[in-house]
Amino acid sequence: MIRLFYVILAALFTAIIIHIVTILFVPAMAVNDVWHRNIRVAALGELHILPSAADALDDFPKLDPAFAYAMCRVDVSKAPVRLSGTLNSGFWSLAYYDMKNRIQFSLTNQISGRDVRIVLANKVQQRLLTKRRDLVDETAVIITAKDTQGLLVLRAFIERETERDDIVRSLSGLECSALWQPDQNQ
Repeated sequence: MIRLFYVILAALFTAIIIHIVTILFVPAMAVNDVWHRNIRVAALGELHILPSAADALDDFPKLDPAFAYAMCRVDVSKAPVRLSGTLNSGFWSLAYYDMKNRIQFSLTNQISGRDVRIVLANKVQQRLLTKRRDLVDETAVIITAKDTQGLLVLRAFIERETERDDIVRSLSGLECSALWQPDQNQ
């Protein structure tokens, strides 16, 4: 009888441990987050614009429809990535997400006004950029990428719905590309 009790207790303890481990690993294994949704709709290095509130809610339900969004999946393994342009929005913010959906860096237009000048680089590339000032605009904000791939999400506030088309056009005018061609020897 005691053995049966120990067997049942061991089985119960094992089931509890498996249950807890499963619950803890669910977020890490999820594929319905912003990163994976963006993989499905945009290629690496391509700027993906969510122009309307309906698009923001259909594709990315947790995004605020009062904003227009531009997303760019980036890879800094061979070259830094530059996001640049001018926005016609009174307020914009940018967030850099790693592949696990953690925000690694964020900033707002209070830093640079209407001009978006962002360079995402790994640590080695950052050292090169400090030596070669001619490669980067002096007003650019340089972000350190912790992973080789990430996601830049820029959101521009739409104060009045009549401004949406103008702001979406300015988002479409942004450039998200490698700072130099990966085959160049810098």
